[in-house]
Amino acid sequence: MINVDSYNKNAFEFYKKVCQKKRNPDVDPNYKNRLLELDVNIGQFFDNYDLAFSGNLLENLNPYGYVNPNADDLCKLYKYSSATLQKLKTIVTTTKNGRKVQCQNCTMNEVNSLDHLLPKEKFPEFAVNPKNLFPCCSKCNSYKGDLWRDNGVRTSLNLYIDSLPHVQYLFVNVEIGNSYMETDFFLDNKNGINEKLYELISSHYNNLHLLERFSEAADDVITSFKHIVESARDKLTLLETRHLSKSIIEKEKTAFGSNYWQSILKLALIDNDDFLIEFD
Repeated sequence: MINVDSYNKNAFEFYKKVCQKKRNPDVDPNYKNRLLELDVNIGQFFDNYDLAFSGNLLENLNPYGYVNPNADDLCKLYKYSSATLQKLKTIVTTTKNGRKVQCQNCTMNEVNSLDHLLPKEKFPEFAVNPKNLFPCCSKCNSYKGDLWRDNGVRTSLNLYIDSLPHVQYLFVNVEIGNSYMETDFFLDNKNGINEKLYELISSHYNNLHLLERFSEAADDVITSFKHIVESARDKLTLLETRHLSKSIIEKEKTAFGSNYWQSILKLALIDNDDFLIEFD
């Protein structure tokens, strides 16, 4: 899990571009005129969003309270498959070195949706605010739904602006028997992360069922890692294999985050004598 760079141009200009590309449906020839009448207010709302975004205080925003037809008009602006939004997805999922990132909410699946950080049904004014659209997989998007704050406190990480800790908070217990291997991922604040941030991380993982999903996907990672260790053992001692594996995994953590679930699992495996005995 790593931070993602947000849209860095004028968000309101992006909104106006989306509006310009919309056409009046035959059954509603006044659609674009109604949108244009909202511009003054929407511009101010976007300014408010920018202030809250820069201060990491989006949870303090409240919806304007648009009702139909305006609420529907604004929600209709959002269409994931539109060229403008697909271009936005490409921008925010491409790193400075040209690498495409996975869904960083889970670090498991490809990006195939845009999550509304503030749900568009409650905040239709931000339905196509590019800073309110976070690239993610459909599974994470579905699990999160409209869940974003509880009693004024955010319940999900915003990986545009929440600074992730560089110390470990994700751990895994590996149990190995004669014919089985079980993994149990868990969170622990043994390294002294700010309590408020740790609670937000815990809520994020719980809402998206990440610990269970990691365990469900662990077999493929274990099988692939076994092949790597087996190949290394053809040329190296067991101790050398362990040191080399750890070195590679640490580089992986630099690229994918200090708490990347696959790295955490592989480190637990390479430190487990019951796992290594297979290659002795």
